[in-house]
Amino acid sequence: MLLTRRAHKAISQWLPNEIIAEIVQAAPRSDQASLCRVSKLFHDLCLPILYGVVDLEADASVADFGDIVLSNAALAGLVRSYSVDYPKAGMSMDAVTSFSPILVDSSKAFVRLEALSISYMLLTATDLENLFRWTFPHLVRCSLGMHTASSHWSDTEQRHTFASFLIRHPGLENLYIQLGPHSLERSSGVVRIPLLRLQQLRCPSRILSSIVAPGIKQVELYWDDSGLDEVDTIVLALKAMIPSDVPFICSNEACDKNLPAVVDSLSRNLPHTRTLRLCLYYSPMKEVIDHLKSCLPCFTGLAFLSVQYSSMVNSPREEEEQLNVLSDACPTLEACRLHHRAWRKVDGMWETYPLTDFDALAGLESWTL
Repeated sequence: MLLTRRAHKAISQWLPNEIIAEIVQAAPRSDQASLCRVSKLFHDLCLPILYGVVDLEADASVADFGDIVLSNAALAGLVRSYSVDYPKAGMSMDAVTSFSPILVDSSKAFVRLEALSISYMLLTATDLENLFRWTFPHLVRCSLGMHTASSHWSDTEQRHTFASFLIRHPGLENLYIQLGPHSLERSSGVVRIPLLRLQQLRCPSRILSSIVAPGIKQVELYWDDSGLDEVDTIVLALKAMIPSDVPFICSNEACDKNLPAVVDSLSRNLPHTRTLRLCLYYSPMKEVIDHLKSCLPCFTGLAFLSVQYSSMVNSPREEEEQLNVLSDACPTLEACRLHHRAWRKVDGMWETYPLTDFDALAGLESWTL
């Protein structure tokens, strides 16, 4: 993007700063960086946009960015969202975790941070503990986890350090507890964590009994091999978090062994669920469809159903037959996904629907920080 001095004068004269900022926000990041050098006005407008949302991979850019913000508190204060993902290119674990100290130190410099997302695989246990002892006063969205095993923490220390971090952030609205905190799972019910503003939660299912959140609108649960009685306990804990008039979205991962118990308990205790997603690996599809056929009539307002499985691929004809079975069992369905195909009901008839649009239609795409 090239901007002459004359064009800059005309733009700044006729457009309010708010409109200019909207235009800059829509520009590529490379252009935003160039615009910072056009004039003092553009520098003041562009810099908060350029540093407001930072998405990095765990490579040299993490260290470079960390050095910049640690040496300039004013720039660090501009960061509102900080996300660091696992590198797409192959790297050894030692190379990945070599960025751990700078990740934590730079994160702690963001005094106005609202969203934080760092894979637990990028942090050593010591640095993760260091991060969990920090407080971000403005944090509303968080995606963090704990190591499965650690020589630095006992289970009790790990559990309470992480729980204390959550307790110090009562303004959280979106929380993703990444897979890994198995010690917290084993001790569910011991620690009570009040998160009264929480609306979206992704976590291992057993952690639900440790969280107090009366306004949940959407959950994604990762199920282990819990027994039938334990499934009911977890679903009842979930029920206590959901207002009865909320069009609830419930997503369930890796629930093969517990599929019958999970779906049965949800249908009995949360019949007003609007979106139901099941992600399976090994369950025979015929058994899945048969069980759904018996449970779906109990859902009073189910509009969107997604059944994803990775161990088998059915023919288009088989999937259309399965769709008809599910539709007969649940007349309220408006759209359905089976594996890699989706349909939407139009004037009472099922029509194929773009798979890329299904998650947005069903409310399943809003997990990003």
